[in-house]
Amino acid sequence: MFEVIEDMLSPEYWIRKIDNAGKVIMTPQEIENFNRKIINKVGMVCDIETYKESLKKDELIKLIKSYEIPKKPMYNRYGNLIEEDFYDDVIENTNLEKIEDVNPVKYGIAIRNTSIRSFPTEEAVFDKQGDIEFDRFQETGCQAFEPLVILHKSKDKKWYFVQMYNYSGWIKAEDIAIAKDKKELFDYINSLSFLLVTGNYIKTQSNPFDKNVSKLEFTMGTKIYLEKENILHQIGNQSVIGNYLVKLPVRNEEGNLEFRYALISKKEDVNVGYLPYTRENILKQAFKLIGDRYGWGDSLGGRDCSSYIMYIFKTFGIRLPRNADEQEVSEGKSYKFTEEMSIEERIKVFDSVKPGALVYMPGHAMMYIGKEKGIPYIIHDFHGYGEKKEDKYEFIPVNEVMVTSVLLPTASGVPFIEKFTSVLEIE
Repeated sequence: MFEVIEDMLSPEYWIRKIDNAGKVIMTPQEIENFNRKIINKVGMVCDIETYKESLKKDELIKLIKSYEIPKKPMYNRYGNLIEEDFYDDVIENTNLEKIEDVNPVKYGIAIRNTSIRSFPTEEAVFDKQGDIEFDRFQETGCQAFEPLVILHKSKDKKWYFVQMYNYSGWIKAEDIAIAKDKKELFDYINSLSFLLVTGNYIKTQSNPFDKNVSKLEFTMGTKIYLEKENILHQIGNQSVIGNYLVKLPVRNEEGNLEFRYALISKKEDVNVGYLPYTRENILKQAFKLIGDRYGWGDSLGGRDCSSYIMYIFKTFGIRLPRNADEQEVSEGKSYKFTEEMSIEERIKVFDSVKPGALVYMPGHAMMYIGKEKGIPYIIHDFHGYGEKKEDKYEFIPVNEVMVTSVLLPTASGVPFIEKFTSVLEIE
């Protein structure tokens, strides 16, 4: 039903169909201007460095209360109905009564890959009994070394309510190091010398003398401060030769920001600086994640449809909104689909669309990679599709990044392409 052969799972299969695949689409300066336009256009995206110095009481309460307790029956990971007293405890832990009339912000940085939650709790909440994949309190992942504005602390002091560049919510305090001031943080963040993680996952070298920097895992799109090679000759009693010397933020015993050196092998899939923004590189990055596990809100060690897209584009320095509906209305050249369009008319739209463009339907983001025998194909991180059994369609779970035809049926039997609302070229 995928209508896909093994060769189609290679980026080269699609790249050789593209004219001028190596042509630069946007220069670094144009990308910087593009990011500024997204900040101005999409409300959820902000410039952390120029964030306001304080929030008034009603502003902060409104932000925290943007997440509402579910009104319908919900279940825990064991399939048991969630009782009201659980929600009461969660709300109490948001610590709203401690919010002052004026609340100065602090700055911090995520020291490892972590999660942004709707509420200050690790307890998972599901809307279907027996579900263990779609935790409705899981909002998104936060990658290591993302700068954060810290707005509030939970009653149990184990969580911070934060603003990331494209999301707000609760992060575990143990995953954040507090900067003494904005300058300390952004001197690190804005360094022109950095490594960019271009592979699916990479790790620092093992360091038996410092567990804070030993075998740390980073994911595609993570930006890491790169130090001059000749500053030190050994780290953790290991030679620097054959490695990149990097400076990593760590959290000290008081919870404050410190920096330590670590090593990343030169064999790892990394790049010094951002990748050139070309169609060839877009597809190469997208295909590095083939077969990777789908994870709602970046849970289960995976990514979901829109974060899959977001992390690919971070390797070029492009900072997209987090959610599919926000990405769809961000900057770029857009092609719209109308409900009246036939499948043939919808396929014809792709005559004008360049591979690497983003495709949207309600609740789902995909990437167009080219045509095969006149049919458009996409790569996407998706939950599943529909397979006809007698007179009805049965849902078939996939839960991974995969190449499919746009004619693949959804769970209701309607082809994906019939649900497309727009295509967006990021240029």
